[in-house]
Amino acid sequence: MKKSLLALAVAFAATNASAVTVYDKDNTSFAVGGRVQSVAYNGAYETAGDHDAGLVNSARLNLSGNTKINDYVSVFAFSEWNMADGNKAATGDSINTRDQYVGADFGSFGKILAGKAFDALYAVQAATDVFEDTACIDNATAADRRTGMFRYEFDNNGFFASASFNTASNNALVAGKELEVEQGYAASAGYTFDNVVFGPLAFKGGFTYVEGQDDETDTYINNFKEFKGSAFSVTWGSLDSGLYLAALYNTHHKTSNDGRADVYGSNEHVKGYELVAGYTFDFGLNVLAGYEVRDSKIKNVNGVTPSKVVRRVPVLVNYQVAPSFNIWTEAEFDANSNSYANEDVHYSKEDRGTKFSVGARYTF
Repeated sequence: MKKSLLALAVAFAATNASAVTVYDKDNTSFAVGGRVQSVAYNGAYETAGDHDAGLVNSARLNLSGNTKINDYVSVFAFSEWNMADGNKAATGDSINTRDQYVGADFGSFGKILAGKAFDALYAVQAATDVFEDTACIDNATAADRRTGMFRYEFDNNGFFASASFNTASNNALVAGKELEVEQGYAASAGYTFDNVVFGPLAFKGGFTYVEGQDDETDTYINNFKEFKGSAFSVTWGSLDSGLYLAALYNTHHKTSNDGRADVYGSNEHVKGYELVAGYTFDFGLNVLAGYEVRDSKIKNVNGVTPSKVVRRVPVLVNYQVAPSFNIWTEAEFDANSNSYANEDVHYSKEDRGTKFSVGARYTF
């Protein structure tokens, strides 16, 4: 999963925070933004060949608009695309939609959107989604953007609440896999205490439920019965300045239509937790480290597999050279993960190796 700063992950239009306003007149504004980056990965990422190191470039482009209707309501729209980059093996080399929605902002009464977006549970999981390419080893049970999403969000006077409903969609991402979704819903809530010793202290919890379509029983790849997930997170401090501490607990359960499990991950039980500690210095240096555990079991025709436990330690050092330019180095180490007898079922030995990258990004 591509990572972003917490402040960018949980707000509606914050992804466009550095965009350039090209039009602002008569209560209407329009902005253009995006980013271009190049990242050198070691062979553990398999960006080229058989575990060969490689340099991967990528880009995003976004457009946003906002119109004030009256003193109480404004409407907005946002769309962001991953652009083609010439590296089909690493990133697909195609233009695809990342976020795309329209909505209304009712000020202190909250915001609502409709389109392609995260569901309501991601506001809880964003607490530890702060690294670039490492970490979040499938603990984020609903951290996939899906089309057909309606989402409401309220954040005022320390109180936070969000609810979402997902309409039917084909080839929708559910826990990282393309599945056929009939419908889904999610909810989350929390409270933030201001200025507790060194910064705000926030507690959030929530759940998600996704129902699979039952009209494609001839395939086990895209078909599933239901997906259930829940999460609870605590954050203390801010990623903008000073100390930041975060903890996340996740659990999810996915079943197939006929109760059978196979290599595609049906009838899967997962639980795990993620811990993050970091510090942002006033001169633009940000250092983050984490510890993550993912414990999973898969029920198949032969019974239940032994518990598969993946333990990882991610580390990120990022330097904001200028407001629009940053460089970083990131690594992830194995911390005594175990393995299935059949390595093809889940994480392989190579997935548990040391990952390392160095990158540079220009944001506009």
